[in-house]
Amino acid sequence: MSRNIKVLITFLFTIYSLNSLALKFSDVEISAAGDFIYEHGLNQESEAGDRLVMRGVELSVFAPVDNNFSGVLTAAAHDEHGETVVELHELYLSSFSLFPRTNIRVGQYFLAIGRLNRFHQHDWVFTRAPKFFRTFFGEEGVLDSGVEVDYLLPFESVYNFTFGFTSGHKWGHSHTEGKKPKTPTHYARLSNFIELDGANGVEIGLTYLGRVDANDNANKLIGIDTTAKWRRGRLTEFLIQSELWYKNEKDQSGERKEYLGWYLFNEYGVSLSHSLGARLDAYKDLSKRNAITNKKSNNISLGASLQHTYTSSEFLKIRTSMAHEFDREEGLTTNKDTRAMLQFIFILGSHPAHSF
Repeated sequence: MSRNIKVLITFLFTIYSLNSLALKFSDVEISAAGDFIYEHGLNQESEAGDRLVMRGVELSVFAPVDNNFSGVLTAAAHDEHGETVVELHELYLSSFSLFPRTNIRVGQYFLAIGRLNRFHQHDWVFTRAPKFFRTFFGEEGVLDSGVEVDYLLPFESVYNFTFGFTSGHKWGHSHTEGKKPKTPTHYARLSNFIELDGANGVEIGLTYLGRVDANDNANKLIGIDTTAKWRRGRLTEFLIQSELWYKNEKDQSGERKEYLGWYLFNEYGVSLSHSLGARLDAYKDLSKRNAITNKKSNNISLGASLQHTYTSSEFLKIRTSMAHEFDREEGLTTNKDTRAMLQFIFILGSHPAHSF
């Protein structure tokens, strides 16, 4: 029996067992999310696989443990170079009742930094993350084990201050246990939600993250994220989402490197079933030098994409998109990738709602 078939059988058995548990204990909520895409390269340099890929299957269980704590378990199976890999994504306890205006979670989770990293991949508003995000945080974002505190500040306006400390043994998506860092991962995010009128609003967040790995390589990241939504009834007519990130690296020899990344995404809701979106993104190595002159290199990576999303219901989305990325250095195009993507996302069972 192939490994992929064994993985599928294990997942189906797990879903059946948890469904039986949910029937016995009505407070237990279970959901499964499927995310698969077909990518087709439209130029010779494209790295698209020209095949249908089961990008991810995610099984989530969430329920109150007692009157003070809730528990979350999320396991995922996803494709890595044609092989299905099963891993634990999230396992944590959280509590809103231990301290006033405070939510605490302890365990393994996606770090509450920026915008994209706070959502699972199947919940993103576009199919593929910008190049700088994939470079800084990996294809799916950063998860780690530790403790995180979210505090609602006692102001008239809605301000949230989130901070956390995690092990820092590894960074991004990794299947190894990593090594003990010199300084664990630490981060903080201050956000402000501005209500415009009724269901319309804007959230602005400022994030800092730092870490020094076992080899004395230091990373510092500063990011600004903005999300704005205008709704009419159940329809989100306009969505604007943007992130700007600065990254500073210092290796064990003391050499520093700096990078800058940005994207702007805009989506227009034509109807409850159809929406159109467009994204621009950029990534720049601020420290790169010309190999011959040793002067700072004039380089930039740019990207643009267009998409259409068909929403059959809150449980099913089909997204078609066209994306183009290219690298420029000293006035020359050094690499370009144009691809078409067809994405299917479906949810089985209940799915936790997102705050904004």
